[in-house]
Amino acid sequence: MKAVIYESNTGSTKRYAEMLAQKLGVPAYSMKEAGKAVPKGEEAVFLGWVFANKIQGLTKALKKWNIVCAGAVGMNPYCRKYREILRDSNKTDKPIFYLRGALDLSKLRWLQRKLLQTIRTDLEKQKKPGTEDMIKVLRDGCDFVSESNLDEIIAFTLSNR
Repeated sequence: MKAVIYESNTGSTKRYAEMLAQKLGVPAYSMKEAGKAVPKGEEAVFLGWVFANKIQGLTKALKKWNIVCAGAVGMNPYCRKYREILRDSNKTDKPIFYLRGALDLSKLRWLQRKLLQTIRTDLEKQKKPGTEDMIKVLRDGCDFVSESNLDEIIAFTLSNR
């Protein structure tokens, strides 16, 4: 494997990519950088942020490089079922690992902030049990980025070298 390639929105995917690259002993490149630095067809791990269950940049990365597995960085709590949803939504048979990321509202574009505010307001109105944590995350932001969240993807990648 030659690289970790990533598509980041507010920086948490980049943070994960840099940590993962260090653990694997390979460089980390943004999609833009990888276009110049990583030859077509090379093996790589891809990390992308999640929007509406789509891993941003994954489709393009799959067309250009031999993606061994993908990491999806999002705000939802970890759940094995969500990995299946991500695999189906992204129409790939590649292994997908979920990494809970960060939400810094100040780094989002206006439309993204407005969308999350609308989702939060809807959740508050519904008052469904189990939504309190997501409401807090959408109101205050969060930072769940941790090196230990990479354990599964590291073990998989090292065992498939």
